[in-house]
Formats: sequence, C-alpha cells, structure tokens
Amino acid sequence: MSAGYHLSKILEHAGAIAGIGPLAQRATQSPFDVFLSDNALAINRARQAHLGSLGLAIERKAVLEVGAGIGLHTKFFLDRDCTVVVTDGNEENVSEIKRRHPGLRAERVDLDDDSDLAFLGSFDIVYCYGLLYHLADPDRALKRMASVCTGTLLLETCVSLGRFSEVTFLEDFRSNNQATTGIGCRPTRYWIMEKLKEHFGNAYHTATQPDHADFPLNWDMPETRLLYRAVFVGAKEPLASPVLTTAIPRVQTRHVLRT
Repeated sequence: MSAGYHLSKILEHAGAIAGIGPLAQRATQSPFDVFLSDNALAINRARQAHLGSLGLAIERKAVLEVGAGIGLHTKFFLDRDCTVVVTDGNEENVSEIKRRHPGLRAERVDLDDDSDLAFLGSFDIVYCYGLLYHLADPDRALKRMASVCTGTLLLETCVSLGRFSEVTFLEDFRSNNQATTGIGCRPTRYWIMEKLKEHFGNAYHTATQPDHADFPLNWDMPETRLLYRAVFVGAKEPLASPVLTTAIPRVQTRHVLRT
C-alpha cells in the first residue's frame, strides 16, 4: 500500500480523537456535531481573537465567507456591522446556515468546481478560514476568490513544513467539515505567499499565532503534531501593520487568548 494511503488512515484515526472525520462522525448524533466539538470551538475562539488583534479595517465591510461550515464564524463580522454572504460547498451545511442566520444570504459554493463566482457580487473582504487545505486545486481557488475581492483575503490554513514553494495532495475525509472531492492539500507557507502575491498583488504572513497548539511558534523546531496551521493576508493594496510581515517568519509569538 502507498505511503499516502497509510497517511490518510493515520489522519482518519487521529481525526476521530480530535472530533473530525468519518470515525468521529459515526459516533455523533448529527452531521453538525463535528463543528461543535470542544476542540473545534476552542480553535475557533483562538482564530477569531487573533484576527481581532491584527488591527485590520474590518468594520462595516462587505464580506464573503467561503467554506463557512454551519456559520459559526459569521457572528464575528455581524458584530462589526458587516454585510455578509455566507457560503459552503456542502448543501446540508448551507441549510443549517440558513437556519442559524435566517436574515443572511447563504449559497452553496464549491471552490473545487468551475462555476463563476460573479453571481455573488464583489466584496471588500473574503474570509477563508479552515478551507484551503480541503481543496484539490488551491491555486484555482485563490484565483477565484481574488476575482470577487476588492480588498483583502483573510486566510487561515493547514500547511506543510517545507522550505520551498510546493504543495502536497492527499486523500481527505468525506464529511460535512472536510473535502467535497475527497482530495485535500498541504501547501507550504512559501507556496501560499507566492500565490497570494500572484493573485492579490500583496502577500502577508502574520507575525503572531492564535492561542492554539496547532499553530506552531518555532518553525525550525516544531513540535510533532498532526496539523500545522498559519495565518495569511492577501491584499489588493499594500497594508501597514506591525503584526503583518512580507517575510516568512521562522519564529512567531503567541497572541494569548484572554478568558
């Protein structure tokens, strides 16, 4: 059997422990429980507290949320008086988004297909947290997001540890919070920065990391983990922020989540 097969099985069983993937889903009563596990909620709190610390102009913006799951991140933007269009590639998730946010526009959008996103409109911000690594063609997805974005892309994703611009593909889980095609990816941080610059004009890596163990601080000597995550910003115009860098940091600091 291939190394990719064995890796996919390791990820499947580890995912069950983390509350994600098919093994975990079999033990739950609802397909949405994977979004509501303790670990899923903890990482969401850390992500959004970190996003709020970046000093970006987010208030009163038009926001497109992609890969939204069941819409648990949406309140972050609603609390900042944004208008939000919420999308996901899973029709069941979209129905749940509509139930949770009956006043918002919610659409099924799969960034791994060829459909034109122009029907959604144009947006100051595209919010793409926890999606890119579930896609079979991340380059095309970034290009499609750039086509409807007039301002910034907020991007959080799992990455691989390589020091070159490359992307690895692997079998992904088929469940409500995973890939729609069964194929996912692990791009390096170098690949992401290169593609953000290509499609948005300006690429930034955050100097800080969210307060969760999946976000390493020392990339030269990272802890052994199932997942490694990082946060990026693509921008149509240059940004100035002390916590954004055009370099790829080898060491980062932690944005501590206050309870």
